[in-house]
Amino acid sequence: MNHVFTRYQRVLAGVSDVVDQVPAHRWSSASPCPGWTGLHVLGHIIDGQQQIAALLSGQGPREPLRDPAEAVVGQPVTAWTATCRSMLDLLTTIDPDSRVASHHGEVTAEWVLATAVIEPLVHAWDLAQAAGLETFLDDEAVEACLMAIAPMAEQFAATGMYSPALTASAQTTPQHQLLALLGRKAA
Repeated sequence: MNHVFTRYQRVLAGVSDVVDQVPAHRWSSASPCPGWTGLHVLGHIIDGQQQIAALLSGQGPREPLRDPAEAVVGQPVTAWTATCRSMLDLLTTIDPDSRVASHHGEVTAEWVLATAVIEPLVHAWDLAQAAGLETFLDDEAVEACLMAIAPMAEQFAATGMYSPALTASAQTTPQHQLLALLGRKAA
């Protein structure tokens, strides 16, 4: 399988690892995303996977839900498991070189996943924080996102979807550097 697709699968597995550990009472805990609980973060991840699936399956782009928690239908673990399984199944049917319509015009399926991986990657950390869990993100995905984001961290903050970048020492781990670039303070 294509290395970008494999990376994406590993990141989804990382989300599953976190989701499976969230205590039931922590879904309502505040997350590092202002105004969002753990349930909102999970809903955002689920909605994001549904948006990616729409792109990859040729349905084209769609807007995110206004309230991401609405994407969590039923129990959180069950909702995530169904979404993850659906995405993993879809990935086995998609040619990485296939062209799909996106908000950026026509792009390859590989480009979609290479770009979109940051969302489940970083939000797995956000969810872990809401749940009071420690998590280690996929090293290769962190490195890939770090290289892509470092030159344009200010543009990410300008979208309003991310907090301004924080300063991280060059001696910190790549995970801490990536989180700092996206305005997250890692302990």
